[in-house]
Formats: sequence, C-alpha cells, structure tokens
Amino acid sequence: MTKDKDSKSKDDVIICTDETGMQLYLSEKAANRLSWILTGVLVLISMPVFILAFMSI
Repeated sequence: MTKDKDSKSKDDVIICTDETGMQLYLSEKAANRLSWILTGVLVLISMPVFILAFMSI
C-alpha cells in the first residue's frame, strides 16, 4: 500500500498581514491556541481594575 499525499488531512492556514507587508502564517490549531493565550493575558492584565472597583464599593 502506498500513502497518497492527498489522503492526509491538511490544516487550514490562516494568513495575517499588516500594512508593512509582514505576513504571519498560522495553522488553525496554532491560531486557536494563540487566541486562548492572548485572552488569558488580557484577563490577567484587566483583573486588578475589577478588583479595585469592587474594593471601593
């Protein structure tokens, strides 16, 4: 039996570009992981604001 290249499932590639022409190629799995990491960082950065707001009540 031979393995056909078409039989392998290929990941979708997400391409991000900016105005300077810099390009970032990410698989769908990598983009999903990156979005969760950035969401966690955003929550950690904004957490002190919410804590101070509730402490002042």
